[in-house]
Amino acid sequence: MRVDGLDTESGKDRPRQLGTYPSQRAAGRALAELLERGDAEAAVRADKGTVGEYLDAWAAATVDVSPTSRLQYEWAAKRIRKGLGGVPLDQLTREDVANWIDGMAAGGVYADERLSAKTRFDYRANANAFVRPWLGKKRVRDLTPETILAWQRKLTAGGGTKDAKPLSANTVRLARSPLSGALKLAVSQGVVRTNPAASVSRPSTGRKIPRHWIPDQARAFLRSQEGDRLYPLWAFLLGSGLRIGELVWPRWDNVDLRRQHACLVEFASTLGWNLVESEGKSATAVRTIDLDRGLVAVLEQQREMQRFEARRASYEVTDYVFTKPPGGYYDPQSISKTLGRLSERAGLPRLTAHGLRHTSATLMLDSGIALKVAAERLGHADPTLFTNLYSHVTPTMQRDAANKLGQALFGDA
Repeated sequence: MRVDGLDTESGKDRPRQLGTYPSQRAAGRALAELLERGDAEAAVRADKGTVGEYLDAWAAATVDVSPTSRLQYEWAAKRIRKGLGGVPLDQLTREDVANWIDGMAAGGVYADERLSAKTRFDYRANANAFVRPWLGKKRVRDLTPETILAWQRKLTAGGGTKDAKPLSANTVRLARSPLSGALKLAVSQGVVRTNPAASVSRPSTGRKIPRHWIPDQARAFLRSQEGDRLYPLWAFLLGSGLRIGELVWPRWDNVDLRRQHACLVEFASTLGWNLVESEGKSATAVRTIDLDRGLVAVLEQQREMQRFEARRASYEVTDYVFTKPPGGYYDPQSISKTLGRLSERAGLPRLTAHGLRHTSATLMLDSGIALKVAAERLGHADPTLFTNLYSHVTPTMQRDAANKLGQALFGDA
């Protein structure tokens, strides 16, 4: 058992290990003996111990349990520490415990704290749609690699719960994620020794080129939208390569038209039909992007339009850069649906807002912009993943590099 202590020479905090004891009572006696020896600092902290500190002491003193029970205790203790660990034990109330339990139920006791709210939402949706209907009533101990392989094949053959249509390989891979997480939890708790999904291969998705427009199509779309109030939004999406969740909440305070840059610090995610705050898609989501003169002109046009629309008495005044006619920010799903209709009306392949991001990335690489620079502008945390995603553009870059190297070595020969 570890207790707080004080190093008498340095004056710094120095935890002490009291050892492992056969019972909680024996551990308590050892703690009392330590305090009787004059460790006043430890006495004060013990008197004001938090839930987390007493939880640690109890866990260290509990030795007469099976390995499985110990794993279960450790799993539960980790979550208790996160929710209640800092609360002084003498101040803990029933309401505190009730709120903690409600929070656990709302978030799902199997949720990985490292996952974003969007990912957890998608995991729960996929679990309800694709896992529970077929595997939900089976005991975890009865799941075998053969069972999981048969389940995957059933989904591929016609397992969609809405229309019973075959699911794509990528959708089946997404359906596996919550199942794998649940099985990992079962392993950590000692319910099963191994994860049966680990030995079952995920369906191969193959290489798929992201849907995008070629430069002529992108220019044709912008020409078709000139004069429309949404033109600045489409032009900015194409010129910046922003994700749709990065477009809806940028504020004018974070845009400097004179210095020609914009700071991206606020992001949104959709949970069903709700829009919630997000930390961003990747670790490099928070970033500053430079603006060329064309994008500066587009934003100036957007600001003038907002000032004109704000004259209406019913206008909802905000400091968001892109707003609806009556004010207020856009819904990302609405933007994508509108883009799909407008692109078809212009005689172009139907694209979503994310398709404009792919178009922007392709245009940058096709123009000779370095992969690392393009990845940084788009907020990709992994340049290697970015390179693989847009590898359909790199053959042209390789050819240009060969031509330039040849020109440097051999001239016009």
